Amino acid sequence: MKIGVLWRKFRNVEFQRKLTPDKVYDDAYDEAYHHYMAIKEAGFDSVLIEWKEDPLETYETIKKEKVDLIFNTSSMKEVAFLEVFNIPYVGSGLDVVATDKRMRKDIVASHGLPTPKYVIAENPQEIPSVDHLKFPLFVKPISGRGSAGIDEENIIYDKDKLPQVVSKITEKIGQAALIEEFIEGKEVTVGIIGYKHPQVLPLLEVGYNNVKTNTYEHKMFDNEIIKCPIEVPKEVEEKIKETALNIYKVLNAKDFVRIDMILSKDNVPYFLELNTFAGLTMSSSKGEKHVHHGYMGYMAKAAGLTRGEFIGKIIESAIERYKLK
Repeated sequence: MKIGVLWRKFRNVEFQRKLTPDKVYDDAYDEAYHHYMAIKEAGFDSVLIEWKEDPLETYETIKKEKVDLIFNTSSMKEVAFLEVFNIPYVGSGLDVVATDKRMRKDIVASHGLPTPKYVIAENPQEIPSVDHLKFPLFVKPISGRGSAGIDEENIIYDKDKLPQVVSKITEKIGQAALIEEFIEGKEVTVGIIGYKHPQVLPLLEVGYNNVKTNTYEHKMFDNEIIKCPIEVPKEVEEKIKETALNIYKVLNAKDFVRIDMILSKDNVPYFLELNTFAGLTMSSSKGEKHVHHGYMGYMAKAAGLTRGEFIGKIIESAIERYKLK
């Protein structure tokens, strides 16, 4: 079986480039090469395929290479392209990818699962009332990724500061701003792989070095304090895993996702976001270029998996789902 590793320039930093174009490093190819090598180590044939602006050019390359399955999609446009041309791919479908943070929170809340209360601001001149929300608040892009546009000013203690932060997101990044209650507690992220029988990886806690939240620079340059597995009582760990699995199912995720949560001081796991294009990179092999370490890569390492075993399990999930030989 031949796996095509699709990669697109600036896939991880496209939003942050709008704010600090001179301070971003495009690691898209390095990340794709890491996956390419991991797939080979998992025992599959593999080929790197660069996403082109003309979808037909990309399609012709996939046909020419006789690819059976696509790995490493990173945007709604790519998923839609694969759906239109009926090309099997690894990961969640348009029903999840096309939703934003607001819609995912609404679906999760409708199933009785905890998530912070929020409002949406389309521009700084028309910010809805936040009087029913408990301060401090946190402001982020409604469809952001990679902590783009996130720094400490996004934590709002004074309502008068809201327009400035909303403006940064709506006018510079070009997205609506999600304003939600800032729950104090542990930042926990949960990796899940599989489809019919999803497996929860060891839980990971993200701590901060001299900052109050996981800013773009803090995250992308691996400055976090990583604890994996996390140190919580067994019953709390099971509660987090159960909540994450329920979220995985109600949002109809597939093959792999990372679910970001805040574990409050009273041990309630609040849903923040589901990442369908979560980072999967692990430590590079000798002689390979260093790549940013993905959170799910840390989880896989804690589970005792090599990168080939880890990526292989994700690919096998998609093979089973599509019933490919």
